[in-house]
Amino acid sequence: MRLFPRLQRLDQRLYDRVTRVGTPHLDGYTPKFVQSTDNMAPWVLVSATLAVTGGPRLRRTALRAIAAAGIANAGATAVKYLARRPRPDSSAVPAARVPYRSYVSSSFPSGHTAAAVGYAGGVVSDAPLPLSLLVSAMAGAVGFSRVHSGVHYPGDVLGGVAIGAVSALLSRALLPPRPELVFGASTTPVGEADVDQEGAGVTVVVNPRGGANGVPTLTTADTTTRVARQLPRARIVPLSADDDVASVMDEAARDSSVLAVAGGDGTVNAGATAALAHDRPLLVLPDGTLNNFARTLGLTSVEIALRAYSGGRLARVDVGEVDGRVFLNTSSFGSYPRMVERRDRWADRIGKWPAFALALWRDLREVQPTPALVDGRPVKVWWAFVGNCRYRTHARVPALREHLDDGRLDVRVLCARSPFPRLRALADVLFAGATSGSGYTERLTESLTLAIPDEPRLLAVDGEVVEGSAEVVFRKRPAALRVFVPLVHG
Repeated sequence: MRLFPRLQRLDQRLYDRVTRVGTPHLDGYTPKFVQSTDNMAPWVLVSATLAVTGGPRLRRTALRAIAAAGIANAGATAVKYLARRPRPDSSAVPAARVPYRSYVSSSFPSGHTAAAVGYAGGVVSDAPLPLSLLVSAMAGAVGFSRVHSGVHYPGDVLGGVAIGAVSALLSRALLPPRPELVFGASTTPVGEADVDQEGAGVTVVVNPRGGANGVPTLTTADTTTRVARQLPRARIVPLSADDDVASVMDEAARDSSVLAVAGGDGTVNAGATAALAHDRPLLVLPDGTLNNFARTLGLTSVEIALRAYSGGRLARVDVGEVDGRVFLNTSSFGSYPRMVERRDRWADRIGKWPAFALALWRDLREVQPTPALVDGRPVKVWWAFVGNCRYRTHARVPALREHLDDGRLDVRVLCARSPFPRLRALADVLFAGATSGSGYTERLTESLTLAIPDEPRLLAVDGEVVEGSAEVVFRKRPAALRVFVPLVHG
């Protein structure tokens, strides 16, 4: 006897048993629940709630989960066109339990179940246990209700579960969990600084262009007010559009005992360069869009940074150097600098994050690999990151550091391989290490030599695009920069 007919009969028997379960008192609620899950409505609502009320981690969870639900829904729709399975005979199902609308598409698979399982899988990656249990219970209720209401066979639900699970894994690869450090990355302790609690000797350079779209924001104004209130004797220097940031930072460091900077990573980079030149401790006030270096130090808010200054705890951290320029986070070459240039060109018109998304899309479609010599080896580079200290790996992109004093550069290079270079690049990023001959490599080193024969020789240094020399050397400056860190620190 063939397997497929036997499975169909088993599916029918399970369907009959499930539809006989229940009490008439609850039948009237079933159609309302079934149809409330149409068009991914509950998952959109949960994601919107998490995005509005949650922190960065939950917002990332919400984005991953809704992406998984969307991928699952699209995948289930595609399979429906191929399967064409008739819906079950629901004549024996109580009329009060049958949904108000009819579903005319193929019964296999259950798209609602696929979206629900995909969403739940995206959430449980890193959400708190109560939220994970709630969303998982909702997904289970969706799957059961599709059979109990006579809309699907149990086999359709199992098919939806499989599609949802695969979609959840794919979304996790694209938007992996990114656990935050509780107290910041480890650093080399220096000791307690004798600081003036009212800010005498402190110069605070505030860059109002460090926010989104490069324009002053309410957050920047609030930062200035907080600094003035807590450090009334500090000198506050606001940057204008006509100022040369490097010159202002150099003068501020020369004339102060502590240099503080409020802005994004590019502003902090300029401040670090000046602090190193004049051997001044640096106080980072996170007031930009990403604030990667500040978050890595454990300075997740301006308030925490000001408390770090009051506590006076100093530490030393490594810095990277490329072509005479300092970098605190990463320097990169290949396609990424061109993408940053496009983002900055469009940001004033459409916003920084939409500009980043559009630049990334154009980059994926149009970019060509960059011929280069990396430590003397000829390669064609899609992109390359050189990180200041070792990064945790998340989808092969640097995301988080646990140490800022390890004396190493974290080098990640994605090379072009033929045939089908774009397709193979995607596979290399997602599955590096699982396939032989991968074009993606990671290594820790103390220095790296890069030669780019063709112009323009673009480098991104902490998010700022600069023109590099024909041959550049990446190196470390171990424990070179003094910074203020939180009192409770790993």
